Amino acid sequence: MNDLLRSDRADLQKDERTVYLFWDAQGQLVGQSPKQAFSGELADQLRAPSDSAAVRTVRVDQRSYRAMQFTVQSQSHSSIASVEIVRSLEDLQHTLRSLLWDIGAGMVVGAVISAFAGLFLAGRALIPIQQAWEKQQRFVADASHELRTPTAVIHAQTELLLRYPNHSIEQESSHIVVILKESKRMSKLLDDLLTLARSDSNQLEISSSQISLDALIEELSERFELLASTKDIHIVNDVIQPLTLWGDEGRIRQLLIILLDNALKNTPPSGTIEISGRYQGNFVCIRVKDNGVGIAAEDLPHIFDRFYRGDKARSRAEGGTGLGLSIAKWIVNVHGGVIRVESAIHAGTQIELLFPRKK
Repeated sequence: MNDLLRSDRADLQKDERTVYLFWDAQGQLVGQSPKQAFSGELADQLRAPSDSAAVRTVRVDQRSYRAMQFTVQSQSHSSIASVEIVRSLEDLQHTLRSLLWDIGAGMVVGAVISAFAGLFLAGRALIPIQQAWEKQQRFVADASHELRTPTAVIHAQTELLLRYPNHSIEQESSHIVVILKESKRMSKLLDDLLTLARSDSNQLEISSSQISLDALIEELSERFELLASTKDIHIVNDVIQPLTLWGDEGRIRQLLIILLDNALKNTPPSGTIEISGRYQGNFVCIRVKDNGVGIAAEDLPHIFDRFYRGDKARSRAEGGTGLGLSIAKWIVNVHGGVIRVESAIHAGTQIELLFPRKK
């Protein structure tokens, strides 16, 4: 055992955090390895109060150590009665402190990132709400503006009637015609607004049934042929028979009237409007084509927006409100269909509708 105390002997433990203390029977320090690792005073504080082999934690001068002391078999030529193994906890505590700092810093960084991410996601989540709110505000403003014009005209014409209470209806017929025209325009506008409002709130119900689409298109073609003849416009009906569709007949009729009415308004005298219907795979395809004034490329992305009109002065003069195509798109959507528009200035417009053949 005395070999442990030789100066030329290599250390038992190369890890400098572990120190071996050798005690004699009187409790005096007779050696340590590595040499001079602890002062005599520090070694005395680390010595176990008894021969207990239990592992214990000792704190000296704000430093912590783990120590275990055990006795050795006495030999006549050996002065070592017990050996104590001491391991410094300073590196471990330093590691734990660094880990705590890292965890704390990570929590702070995580909280900052979470806060910014939350703000970003909240902003993204609010975009549709903000857009819907702005769209609603714009819709209300546009509706108010559209209603203000016929209201003002009716008010002015009525005042003119009251100026001459003794005049006959024939004498004031011009004013009465204007009042009637604006009243019809207001009534149509209110009907369109009510339709869109109910569609937004899902209050409009679709009553689906099998529609004889060829007969419906034939009927509407004949009705519009009478109107088109006044402008010398020819309507061509090219629909296969039979052509059936599953849907709401009232809404499909409204859809076709909107498209034919727009085509009639935008087609110049001696023009042509073609309406065709075919089966196309699993779809029913309807096309309404005219050779009218067409739609500018910059206006095409907005034609389904409510109250949007490319040529506002011309549309208002013809009684348009800018709601027809919005209603048309809604009707197509609730039937699970697709609406496509191709147009160019002075080249005409083609609107294609695709509906599923079956329910």
